[in-house]
Amino acid sequence: MDRVLVEKRAAAAVPVDAARAGVPRLVAWAVLAGAGLTVLAVIAMVLRRLPTGSREAGWTYPYDRLAGEWHVLWPALVVTPAVLGLLWLSRRLPERADAAVAAGWFVAVIPLQLLLRTYALPSLGDIVASDRANSFYSPSQRWGIGEFMGNYMGLVEQLPPHARTNMPGKTMLYFLLDALGLGPAAMGVAVLALANLSAVLLWLIVRDLTSDRRIALYALVLGLLLPGTLYFAPVLNAVSPVPILLALWLHVRFLKTGRYGYALGLGCALYLTVFFEALPLVLGVVFAALLGVALRQRTLTWPDVLRLVALTVAGFAVCNALLRGLFGYDLFDNFAYVLADANDFNARWRPYGMWVTRNLWYLALAAGVASCVLLAAATFDAVRRRSIHPAAVLTLSGVAVLVVLDLWGINRGETVRLWIFLAVYLQIAAAWLCARTPRLWPAALLLSAAILQSTAGSAMIGFVRV
Repeated sequence: MDRVLVEKRAAAAVPVDAARAGVPRLVAWAVLAGAGLTVLAVIAMVLRRLPTGSREAGWTYPYDRLAGEWHVLWPALVVTPAVLGLLWLSRRLPERADAAVAAGWFVAVIPLQLLLRTYALPSLGDIVASDRANSFYSPSQRWGIGEFMGNYMGLVEQLPPHARTNMPGKTMLYFLLDALGLGPAAMGVAVLALANLSAVLLWLIVRDLTSDRRIALYALVLGLLLPGTLYFAPVLNAVSPVPILLALWLHVRFLKTGRYGYALGLGCALYLTVFFEALPLVLGVVFAALLGVALRQRTLTWPDVLRLVALTVAGFAVCNALLRGLFGYDLFDNFAYVLADANDFNARWRPYGMWVTRNLWYLALAAGVASCVLLAAATFDAVRRRSIHPAAVLTLSGVAVLVVLDLWGINRGETVRLWIFLAVYLQIAAAWLCARTPRLWPAALLLSAAILQSTAGSAMIGFVRV
């Protein structure tokens, strides 16, 4: 079991001699193109020329500042050398320090993230307390947790707009933060820290599947500096990747070890995903791809698959029974209500045909223009070489998720926010491409582009309104 998706890794890796010779041409051109396009996008942002929605298609993000305010970019000049210095140091620490490196990044990046948001007009506390931006805080102040969950479907029509059209897990998070005695400003920082857990989980997934420290490190840092997260935190879509990536990591752990506890935990994590936000379940395509590879490589048998499914269902059922027993809450009735509301909203306000193409551009605003260029290059290379590297499986299955999600049309507009979970996941492709060389500059340029884009977008565009 421990060899799943790892035993053939060497066959798809870049040869050592080629790596020593310099940066592969595909990597160099993709990184340079991505960085160049990012600079053009940032210039367009500062000049208020970058498209940020479509009035005709039912949604747009307004600009918050006058054109030409170049001074808003100075935080990037401070954060970039700090991040690159930490990256340089992280690459040189021994393998036994990997856990400390991940924990160090998790803590050290928070003040850097806050610095990047210096010119974001709403403060973290204002966003948390605003029913327009974040409807999940006020219900936690109005009702007790027992009353809220015990009569949720009876109260749902009284909730502010976002809370009414979402699952209750987001409001429950604010009950937890309130129980810790945090005020709105401190809650905003706490939510940003929780969002950073998605990058740590991405690091765990990549490390377990590839056994490549460099890919895992780059995925971690790219996830921590994701433009979409920095635009929207502490809006809770920034936290939405955490439950599904936790589920994916538990899935990977079962594939590697066959331990039943991971499968039970997977069921619980999937329940949490639906309870918090069900949309990330579309990443099930990735779960299926990893399962298929394990079966093909004969590191997993069909009886193992049956055990995985049975234990996952059991874990999900236990969580469902627990909430029904404690509060009488029915997850499936709630999910049907939310899905019907989303379909009705789309039918009335958002045309499918326009957003099925525009959504792809707005994914680049969330994932980073440079990272999306590297995603395209990594996808092309994986298909051309028929790569069986674990990162290739993760990349291609991620692209399949993107295609399914876009063509499905459940999201029409606002995908800079709604697809943050996918934007985090897709950083794996960029990390894989940059890790093909021991040279630091491709990863450094990619991260610099992400930081610059995050700074400009946070300052110029009103992604969050209070």
